[in-house]
Formats: sequence, structure tokens, C-alpha cells
Amino acid sequence: MRISNTGNRRYAIGAAVLSLTMLFVTACSSSEAKTDTSTVSQIRTIETPMGLVEIPKDPQRIVSLDAYVGLQTLDELGVPVVATGTLGGGLRRLVSEDAQALPSIGVTALDDVQLEAIAAAAPDLIVGRQPIGEKYYDELSSIAPTVLIPFVYWRDQYIGVADAAGLVAEATENLSALDESIATLRTDVKAAWPDGVRLSVVRVSDTSGDVRTYNTLDASTTFLYADILSGVGITPTANSLRGADPTKVNSAVSSENLSLIDGDVIIYYVGAGGQADAGTAVEEALTTNPLWSKLSAVQADKAFQVNSAPWFDAYNLAGANAVIEDLRRILL
Repeated sequence: MRISNTGNRRYAIGAAVLSLTMLFVTACSSSEAKTDTSTVSQIRTIETPMGLVEIPKDPQRIVSLDAYVGLQTLDELGVPVVATGTLGGGLRRLVSEDAQALPSIGVTALDDVQLEAIAAAAPDLIVGRQPIGEKYYDELSSIAPTVLIPFVYWRDQYIGVADAAGLVAEATENLSALDESIATLRTDVKAAWPDGVRLSVVRVSDTSGDVRTYNTLDASTTFLYADILSGVGITPTANSLRGADPTKVNSAVSSENLSLIDGDVIIYYVGAGGQADAGTAVEEALTTNPLWSKLSAVQADKAFQVNSAPWFDAYNLAGANAVIEDLRRILL
């Protein structure tokens, strides 16, 4: 009697199909696992004032909410930025030509966050000052991971932005180079002014409508220039004003009390906040005041106007180097 092979053939075919199916499922599972692992490997977690935030390790489309520490730091570190807060005229000298050409997301004030413009830029990361973005944090986070930087010591802000871009080592190296420049300037100033220099730093602005003289690093930690002066060993004369509060950033000086801003050297800047022309009327009133011409620094031709952008609005090495160049030109 012959025994049919049909059953055996059916069994063999079924087994083969099952094996192929298992191979396919295994391959898919393996592929999905690799994809998940790959995705995880492209993300890192950093701590921010708003809590832990998962961000891309290598962001390629960053939106900076501000044209100050955000844009200036990212631009200096060569990070790809696709849009930024409004870049006022005075701020342009602090960033590259590429950064100057970036589209604006319209942020000019704390309550002027343009969410539609930010979303249209299709960012993979949003970076900006905490005072600007905190109110809209949930909306911003729904567009892209958002890292807000607290408004603290300017160096900490610089490192905070660099951390979001994964470039802390590069930023630290930049600050080390700055410290070397400050140390060299300190030596040179000490040689030129062995008894010390009475330096008055003055802001002339129509924002407040008056003249303001600035204090020490302790009160002015957000100002880059104050950090440099401290490193050079110079204490602004504002700290010796009668009744001056060393915990305040500045002291207002009325037109009849201009003698309070006198010193061996006066450095003043006009305007601020990216508005290069702001304060010109106040400047004219200051320099045509008869009391101005009686100041010893003015009589000795030691009153110098400097650009407001590096002194008031800078948060990067471009600004720091500009301040150092001003101090070298004026004091040495």
C-alpha cells in the first residue's frame, strides 16, 4: 500500500510560512527597538527654572525669544538659529550678519510673545529669558521643548544658553579667554594709574528722562561691563555718593547735582535696550548744562561717550571685547 506525501508537504509548507512570519515579526520588533533606542539617544534632559525639560542633543532649528543673551550666545557659538526676538538697531553690532538677517518673531517686550510666528518657524528648541517666556511657557512648550534662562549673573545666563545647545565646554573656554584679557587689562591699568582711577559710568536715557550713574558688580550682576570693571579692580564712583544704596543698580542724578558724577574719568553712553538714538535730547541737555563744563573730568578732556550696546545690552564676547577696547582706549 502506498502512503501519500500530501500531508507531509502541507506540514512542511505550513512550518515554512510560520518560520517566515516569526522572522518578519522579530525583524519588525528589532527595528522598532532600534528606532526607540535611537530616539532616546538623541534626547537629553536638563534642569531649568520650570523643571526638567527633555531637549534634542543636537538642535538644528532654535528660536531665541530675545536678541540679548539668547541670540548673542547662540550666534557666537555657531548654533543654528531660525528666528529671534526683535533685533534693535544698537544690538546689530553684537551679532553676525547672518544673525542680523534672521526673521523676527516680534518679541520686543515681556508681554509681546508672538506664538503664531514662533510656531511658523518650526523650531525643535526654544530658548529665552525667563521673564519673557514664563507667562507663555505652556503654549511655548506645546510648540517645542522650551528652556528659559533666569535673569541672573550674565555669565550664568551665558552658560545656561550654551547648556541648552550642548556647548558648555565651548562657552567655558570663551569665558576663560575673557578672564585672561581682563587680567591683562588689570595689570596695564594699575601701571597707568598706580594710585587708582576714579571712574564714573553714566547712562543718559529718555526712558527715565534723567542721568543715572551705575554701581558695582554686587548690584549690577546682569551688566557685563560691571563684571569687567570688577575684574580690573575699578569701583565706579557712584558707590561713594552720599546716600547711595550699593544694593541698587544705579543712582539718579538731577541736573543741578551733576558734580556727583565727576571723577578722574567719565564714561557715558546714550540710549539702551537696542535703541541707539534714545536719550539724545537728554544728552544735549546734559552736555550744554553749565555745570557739565565745570566737571574736572570734562575740563581735562576725560569725558568719553561710548556705544550703549556693549555697555548695556551685551551678553557675549563680542560685547565684552568692545568694552575692554573702550577701557584701553580711554584709560591707557
